[in-house]
Amino acid sequence: MSYFNKDLEDIGFKLYEPCEELKAYIYNYWSIKNKIDTKKTNKILSDGSLGFTINFSNPYDITLNSKESYCDAKVVLNGQTKYASFITFEKYLDAIGIRFKVGGAYKFFDEEISSLCDKNINYDESFWDFDSLYKDLITKQNNSEKIEVIEQFLINRLNTSKKENSKHIFNIVAFINECKGDISIECLCEQFSLNKRQIERIFKKEIGLSAKLFTRIIRMRNVRDSLSSLEIENLTSTGYNNGFFDQAHFIKEFKSFMNETPKSYYQNKLSMARILNFKKFEI
Repeated sequence: MSYFNKDLEDIGFKLYEPCEELKAYIYNYWSIKNKIDTKKTNKILSDGSLGFTINFSNPYDITLNSKESYCDAKVVLNGQTKYASFITFEKYLDAIGIRFKVGGAYKFFDEEISSLCDKNINYDESFWDFDSLYKDLITKQNNSEKIEVIEQFLINRLNTSKKENSKHIFNIVAFINECKGDISIECLCEQFSLNKRQIERIFKKEIGLSAKLFTRIIRMRNVRDSLSSLEIENLTSTGYNNGFFDQAHFIKEFKSFMNETPKSYYQNKLSMARILNFKKFEI
């Protein structure tokens, strides 16, 4: 539970679980459907995964690492990245997203996964044949029906794929998450009986990010979650508890991922929690 997700409730954000056949590859589907009076910007911290946004309403803007992209396609690929994304919507929101697990997208793409890093790509024209999918989706009455169509579309791609994930990748990702990102590459090598070159090759091929960067992303997400829970002793101990032994390094790392200092982030969440009388929201 968290105090900082009021914005998600305001824009009608919902999550949906994948079917059993896709659970190994898909983390979830999400939907947004709402009307807003003015422009609204939401910040999303990366988890190292990639996904698609299927848009049924107005174009929107995504700012990533100070670069703004105008997304006017029916389907937009949101590539894996270390940077926080700032998504700006206006007037009417109606979209569904596909969020792959880290490593889960590998089997579905003909492109090299690393080529998608730090990109938001209008994907109307591609080998995925999204045009046919989109025409089918707009005939459906609700999100449950739309997700059924999306899942069959993904299952068809999965069944025609000639690629296979390595036997280690999902276990490595799970282990890094269990360690909250506070683990060295040397420890990963020892844990999985692999050398550093093997781990880096697996990550580049199937995730598109380096193993070191992915551990940093996961560590930062846990720092973010600690701060947004408001259940911390102080900022120094929060940094220490997440593997930062130097406060200057903690602040610099946080700013590089979140575009603000940990103090600013915490104070903003605390202020919002007070306004909402400390009401909690699901992450």
